Amino acid sequence: MFTVKLVTEATQGKTQLPASLEFTGITTDSRAVQPGQLFVALKGEKFDGHFYCAKALQLGAAGVLVKKTAGLPQDKTIQVADTLKAYQAIAHAYRKSSPLVKVVAITGSNGKTSTKDLIATALASKYKVIKTEANFNNEIGLPKTLLTIAPDTQIAVVEMGMRGFGQIRALKALAEPDTVVITNVGETHMELLGSMENIAKAKSEILENLTAKNDAILNGDDPYIQKMHTGANTTTYGIISDSAVKASKVEVTGVGTTFTYTSKVSGKTQYVDMPLIGRHNVMNALAAIAVAEIYGVEDEAIAASLHQAVMTEKRQEILHFGNITAINDAYNASPASMQTACNTLEKVVAAQGKGRGIAVLADMLELGKTSHDAHARVGGYVAQAGIKELITYGTEAKAISEAAGKLGVKVHQVENKEAAAGLLKQIMQPDDVILFKGSHSMAVDKIIDLVFKGEGK
Repeated sequence: MFTVKLVTEATQGKTQLPASLEFTGITTDSRAVQPGQLFVALKGEKFDGHFYCAKALQLGAAGVLVKKTAGLPQDKTIQVADTLKAYQAIAHAYRKSSPLVKVVAITGSNGKTSTKDLIATALASKYKVIKTEANFNNEIGLPKTLLTIAPDTQIAVVEMGMRGFGQIRALKALAEPDTVVITNVGETHMELLGSMENIAKAKSEILENLTAKNDAILNGDDPYIQKMHTGANTTTYGIISDSAVKASKVEVTGVGTTFTYTSKVSGKTQYVDMPLIGRHNVMNALAAIAVAEIYGVEDEAIAASLHQAVMTEKRQEILHFGNITAINDAYNASPASMQTACNTLEKVVAAQGKGRGIAVLADMLELGKTSHDAHARVGGYVAQAGIKELITYGTEAKAISEAAGKLGVKVHQVENKEAAAGLLKQIMQPDDVILFKGSHSMAVDKIIDLVFKGEGK
């Protein structure tokens, strides 16, 4: 699989290792080194893998890829100018060495991970599929996924995130996707990009230089995506637009969502019952349906796979602790996903027919100059969803409480997650449904552990 020859040709690296030597795998985590692997010493702002090369060799690594060779056995090193670029180059070369493997790449402001999960689920009914773990969607995570392609892999489903211009372009060049998906354009990364138009422009980099050999699956309901252009074969999906894959009869309950879709790709109409809550998950499912149909998966098989879909943790994960329900949607947050989460909370409360809706919300980050207004809008979403009590923490989240309070919601602004947990213990009652959401670094999910630790799901 990973020969010294492939590695050195891809990276222009220097080594005394024999060209025919084959590594059993490639890792950047010295703690996870297995015998025969190549350890890549990445260097970041807060870590330097070069400090762990000796440990990696002790654990059985067949070689280490480094920038600095001092203190290391020369017959075990591959020296390169930049270990991150080398890691990416290896992944790209390995992807090129597997031409029969198709790559499906997903980007968008919201819903990337959920859409990735659903696409992989739908395709897995017919193909051997690998996918991005969690949301490892950056310049390190994408190579990690590509390097897990196995001899029997048929399709790799990868997620691509970005924080600025040029990043999606670089990831696309690395993966060379056959099929691309854009979920939506939202306010995430407004701080760096400055406008919705610029965010759309950055996302659209995934469409560059595509040809009729490629497929582009695009959200037909998103006005910014509607303006994008590509040379790929385009399939749109949506609920309100006249899209190629269009949903109707959407019914949301406290335990799932049903809908019917009509497809111009397959020429069929299909009913879907999936254990995911909300219209946003219908949109994610429609993207998966479009991809699966293009790859020849039968509509009945698609529906069956969506019926059993399991999502990545902390994305509208429904948990039960005795007679209290928690919605763990704490992996990340944007104005659009906050609105969606509040709507989901409302639906769950309505479906169970008793109890109150309570929200524990924290800061949404990277919104720049729009941050205050965006947080204030979330306060409106809280009120519209009929949420009875709101707990917030974080500097920016104060605007959520202020706006919600003016609209009649009982609000509590506290200092940190520990204070939020203590207050929640005091106010929650039997049959309450509690939403937990905020940007990842706010660690809102930890409140669940603090409040319900030791309780069963």
